[in-house]
Amino acid sequence: MGTGYNRDSRTSRRLITEDSILFSLLKRQTKTKGLVGVSFSPEGIAISRVQREEGKTPLLDACAFTPLDEGSNTAVKLEQLVADNELSNSHCNCVMAPESHNLLLIEAPDVQPAELKAAVRWRIKDLIDFHIDDAVIDVFEIPEQDAAPGRARLMYAVAARASRIHRDVDNLEKSSLQLQVVDIPELALRNITSLLDDDVRGVALLYLDQDGGIITLTRQGSLYLSRNIDVGLRNMIPGAGDEELHPQTVQALDKIVLEVQRSLDYYESHFAQPPITSLVIAPMEQEIPGVLPYLSANLGMAASMLDVNNILEVAEPVPGTMQSRCLLAIGAALRHESKVL
Repeated sequence: MGTGYNRDSRTSRRLITEDSILFSLLKRQTKTKGLVGVSFSPEGIAISRVQREEGKTPLLDACAFTPLDEGSNTAVKLEQLVADNELSNSHCNCVMAPESHNLLLIEAPDVQPAELKAAVRWRIKDLIDFHIDDAVIDVFEIPEQDAAPGRARLMYAVAARASRIHRDVDNLEKSSLQLQVVDIPELALRNITSLLDDDVRGVALLYLDQDGGIITLTRQGSLYLSRNIDVGLRNMIPGAGDEELHPQTVQALDKIVLEVQRSLDYYESHFAQPPITSLVIAPMEQEIPGVLPYLSANLGMAASMLDVNNILEVAEPVPGTMQSRCLLAIGAALRHESKVL
């Protein structure tokens, strides 16, 4: 069984690893195939299903999005989406919205495992933007054998708002889905980059929504570094020509270049890893011509656009706009546990 999540508790119960369940619930047994991923955002609800078969590329056989208007009943909208895609009684992983939690890279406390959670809570209480008593805390480690010589062992602490988790759990429990895991976007994105050929050496991914973005650096299925950025698609305006960038877009991209370069420098110096030589950009809800060549030229590395149609088997091709809306849900559905604690 994975880490237990109790509505009356503000902390999860046990130390987890990156490959184990983050915030999990007791599960009923079903015989349905595949794993459903769900993500909630201010714009709407995204849902997907991935089926796995040993030795084969995962199959994405459902991918849908429904908008949420002001006053919409989220639970009703979710259940309609489930019914329309014939996903009732499926196991489900939910991924939190990017703004609903803090992911903190900290030095691992030198304490006994039984004392770890208390030590982490004390260490991060002044680093989060809400009260520690309102937080659900969990941790996962970076591969220890890859730490640079002389450096302290690092680990990630996740601090999520309990109210946000309760809200998502309540909506899912009113549906016919069977909730297993409440996950974080950074690990959902890790699940996607782990399917890329470049994952063997290392992958930098840039994910942008309307209000902000996430940069992740992953290698061989492990998340090494994640950085939130305050640049989103709202900061970018399409230019007049195919490759011409609007000055406001150039300003936004320059901020992204700086944050990506800082992340790459930190990754190489702190984790003793070979350089990452390519940047993958997650599908964007609105196309901004000229972004790829600008980032490639200013970072001195190849930049390419992610297309889930090229890394998954798909029941039918998924348009780029739908990919952007459903990417976190797809990542949640791709969670594949090699072991369960």
